[in-house]
Amino acid sequence: MRTLHPELLKAFHGRGFSTPVIGVTGGKGGVGKTTVAVNLASAIAGMGFRVALVDGDVDNPNAGIILAMEVADPEEIYTTIPEIDAARCNACGDCVRACRLHALLLPPGKAAMLVGDCNGCEACLLVCQQQAITRGRKLVGRTYASRDDLLTLFTGELLPGQEESAAVVKAVKKKAFQEAEHFDLVVVDTSPGVHCNVISALEGADLAIAVTEPTRLGAHDLDLILQLLDLFQLAGKIVLNRADLPGSKEEIEAIAGRHGRRVWKEIDTDEALMRSFVEAVPIVRSNPEAPSATVFRDLASEIAKEYLR
Repeated sequence: MRTLHPELLKAFHGRGFSTPVIGVTGGKGGVGKTTVAVNLASAIAGMGFRVALVDGDVDNPNAGIILAMEVADPEEIYTTIPEIDAARCNACGDCVRACRLHALLLPPGKAAMLVGDCNGCEACLLVCQQQAITRGRKLVGRTYASRDDLLTLFTGELLPGQEESAAVVKAVKKKAFQEAEHFDLVVVDTSPGVHCNVISALEGADLAIAVTEPTRLGAHDLDLILQLLDLFQLAGKIVLNRADLPGSKEEIEAIAGRHGRRVWKEIDTDEALMRSFVEAVPIVRSNPEAPSATVFRDLASEIAKEYLR
């Protein structure tokens, strides 16, 4: 199995505060990841704990929709873009060669210019010996904090046409983590997939809950997300959503076993849970006697027993 340098692991697991952090993730989109995150956060808040829910899926933020919470407390997020002084530029081309995204162009006989999407890495500033490049900035998104009794939702949005969702994910987490000591628990809902934004969202987590379903695609993507948890040596538990779908639960269990893990909770298809989406009220509030609500409360109780002493 691949391993990471100890310093990278230390940086991944460090966070600078004592409040426990639970990440909710899943390789495949649509498996119910946000459903689990929202109902877990709501159930724990219903137990009297102060909970911060971080919606790290900034390309498709919908935790606020499920909670029927209006966005509030907006803060703008900017990334660096190069501003090039044509009078200083000697057309050496160092900045163009340093740009991994090929966002810079050097036309014959002219100064370098920005022509593509820049991710703000600032490599061009570092290599420019003429000091012809300065830091400009570009608005890429906004963060929000919506507060409701014991549950606070931290969310963000990437502006249309922008590609730097990583900057928004980091800004949302930073905003939540700056207030972390005021909460008993932080729940982070990641975006689907296995990529940099998911890793950023899981940084500092004590536990990752991997949500999947008993389908071939669900099994394939569960294997990927468990490989990620293994690589970062992150504790993880598996929630099998829509466990009664036609498929192979045995395949899910076998994949979990290969990674030294097991299926922790199972949630069957529940019509009341579907109605809760329409009503924009978490099932643990709208119908606490529903089968899925019982599972979410059990999940919340076990999390509270382990992390909220």
